[in-house]
Amino acid sequence: MNDGQNHETAAEANFAGRMAKLRARFASKLSVRIAEANGLLPRMTGCDREAVDAVAAAYRAFHDICGIAPTIGFAATGQLARQCDAILVEPFRDQHGLSENELALLTEKIEALRIGALTEMQPPLDRS
Repeated sequence: MNDGQNHETAAEANFAGRMAKLRARFASKLSVRIAEANGLLPRMTGCDREAVDAVAAAYRAFHDICGIAPTIGFAATGQLARQCDAILVEPFRDQHGLSENELALLTEKIEALRIGALTEMQPPLDRS
């Protein structure tokens, strides 16, 4: 190997190490973010300020997740977060709470996200 190849290999290893740290930090915070959004569910119905604020907080959380997750290698988690984001985007923009049907659907999608994220973030099994 020449010096150019050694430099490339070191740069790749450095990048891989930084990505691993980003992935670990994201994964460590994800379950808390999902739990926080789940905790907002009881406050998301109606047209009062509390419902509007709860919808906005959950929307921002899921919007962040669906943007970041695929970028750092969690494509399925990003897609599942996008489903939550899609339910919340209209109420967020129109500044109102969720209907009972939207709340039920969001509850279901948050649980799917929780399970999907846990599955995707499990380290691969060593089959040696």
